[in-house]
Amino acid sequence: MPEARENVEKHLSNKFAALSLAITDATLSGDAALAPTAVAALITAANNPPASIGEMAAIVGLTHSATVRLIDRLEADGLLHRRRRVGREVLVEITPAGRRRADGLQEHRLAASGGFLASLSAEERDLLDGLIDRMLRDHAARGHDRRRLCRMCSRIYCTCSFKAELLAAKDASPDGSSATCDEI
Repeated sequence: MPEARENVEKHLSNKFAALSLAITDATLSGDAALAPTAVAALITAANNPPASIGEMAAIVGLTHSATVRLIDRLEADGLLHRRRRVGREVLVEITPAGRRRADGLQEHRLAASGGFLASLSAEERDLLDGLIDRMLRDHAARGHDRRRLCRMCSRIYCTCSFKAELLAAKDASPDGSSATCDEI
C-alpha cells in the first residue's frame, strides 16, 4: 500500500475510533452512578431471560468473581436479584426497579446516538445502516461473541444485522430450530 494511502487509512481509523469513543461517552453519561459494566449487566438482564452468573460474565466481559461482585452491588441497589436453580448454578434476573432503570438507560442511549445521526440526510443514514450491518457481520464472523456485541442493544428497535444469517441457519437445521435475534 503506498504511503499516502496508508496515511489516509490511519487517519480514517483514528477518526472512526474518536467517533466510537464520543458515542460511548455520550451513551454512558445517562447514569453517572453506574459503571459501564453495570449498565451492560443491567441492560443484558433486561433483554434476556434469567441468566447464570457465568453467562453474564461472558456477555459483560468480566471474570466470574468480578461479575459476582458487580451483581452484589446491583442486588444491594435493588436492581437485580439472584435465584437458585438445580445444583450450584445461580440465575440472575432483573427487578421491576432494575427494568425501569434499564429502560431509562436505553432511552438515553438511543437519544445520544441519535444526536450523532441528526446531521446526516435520510439517504446517508440508509447508507450508513448497510455499512454498519456489514461491519458487525464481519466482526462476528471473526469469532466475536454476538451476545457480547449486542449486550446494550435495544431489542425493541432491533433489526439485528444477523437476522438473515439466523434465518438461514434455521432453514438449514434438521429440526428447523435456531437462535432468535433476541437470543444473541
